[in-house]
Amino acid sequence: MFVKIFKEEIKNSKIDLEVYIQKKGKCTFLYSLLYFLTCHGLHMVLLFRLGKIIYAIPVPVISHILKVAYRAIFFIFSTIYGISLNPVSKIGPGFYIGHYGGIFIRGEFGAYCSISQGVTFGSKGAGKSSGWPIVGNNVYVGAGAKVIGAISIGSDVIIGANAVVVKDIPENSIAVGIPAKHYLK
Repeated sequence: MFVKIFKEEIKNSKIDLEVYIQKKGKCTFLYSLLYFLTCHGLHMVLLFRLGKIIYAIPVPVISHILKVAYRAIFFIFSTIYGISLNPVSKIGPGFYIGHYGGIFIRGEFGAYCSISQGVTFGSKGAGKSSGWPIVGNNVYVGAGAKVIGAISIGSDVIIGANAVVVKDIPENSIAVGIPAKHYLK
């Protein structure tokens, strides 16, 4: 189990890096170095992937020590960066966080999802829809959007800035408004 998770998270990390490199574009070595040193989203995604590996370690003593150290480091980075990727979330490869701050993520995400600043994915906390969102592949979420409850977001969806999504959104749609309404692309 550990080896499988280790290989999967290393593969996902490589794909995440490729996405960030592609978004950066061609530039000088110094600019590239500064970009990677100051890229909050990349740091948090890679730290999230490291956490998945640490939580899969089968040796209890080593696992517990590393989990405590990881949670402390994760807390510090989450606080400084304003980005919280809940460790129980499932995040596919190519996950991109384009901006700093106000991002809270809990749920399941497919491949190549892109998240802007001020975005929340989480539980409603009460009623039949308490639970977390399940998100398909190639989903873009605009700044300030909120996706709340045990809902499904299909693949190839765009969620507009400041949209509040509380109902399922089918594939190939654009969701906008409060509460969000969807329109086929």
